[in-house]
Amino acid sequence: MRAARLVGCAMAAVLAVQTAHAGGRLLLAGVEKRRQGEHYAYVGALLPLPGDNRLGQGWVTRLWADSNRYGYEVSNPALYLRDPQPIDARARGLEAALGYHVTRGGLAVAGYAGLRYVDTRFTPEDPGSRVSGTQLWPKLQFELANDVSSRWRSRNIASYTFGLEHYWVRSHLVTTVGDGFELGPELVLMGDRDYRATKLGLTLGGLKPTADSSLALRAGRHFQQGASSFYVGLDFALDF
Repeated sequence: MRAARLVGCAMAAVLAVQTAHAGGRLLLAGVEKRRQGEHYAYVGALLPLPGDNRLGQGWVTRLWADSNRYGYEVSNPALYLRDPQPIDARARGLEAALGYHVTRGGLAVAGYAGLRYVDTRFTPEDPGSRVSGTQLWPKLQFELANDVSSRWRSRNIASYTFGLEHYWVRSHLVTTVGDGFELGPELVLMGDRDYRATKLGLTLGGLKPTADSSLALRAGRHFQQGASSFYVGLDFALDF
């Protein structure tokens, strides 16, 4: 719990600094649903530091909280009656990071360094897991968006959490259709010490619930040994 309090205090300190820094901030939230209750849900915020900083150019803090339920299989006949044994994993995480944004024409780059706290539990218990329990590790994240042609734009995110050896890489290739909507494929590579997974799907973005918000819808196939399924998701962003 000390690790959770450390990350929580860092998040509270950033929010306190931001209280008087109105405008130019971004609230993020989303959820993804898969088979048998598996899901990933998150809420986060991108907050430029006071001074001559803004989203897309300058120093930005990134705060994040998420919940993840996923499954994988373990082959251990000496421990489990069933072989392979399905494992149900539930993880809750907190992150606080500092990053820098640079935008030049059609190129946008962002990099973050911070801490990730995560509490992971298994049903049934997996004694061989190397991510079980509460852990606090450094995390790096890199983001790159650029125009690849007059009609197509690439958006990419890659993150890595040390200690957990957790990686997450997502790439979108989108084109504008209709009244400002963005349509294109998405590819996600993810995993840690216990499992590996790939997602291949389609994303539709540019939906505008309000003038200050945007919504993207995603759907596709989650490929994982013993746990493949279809997925649907949505991502919401609000300027505040």
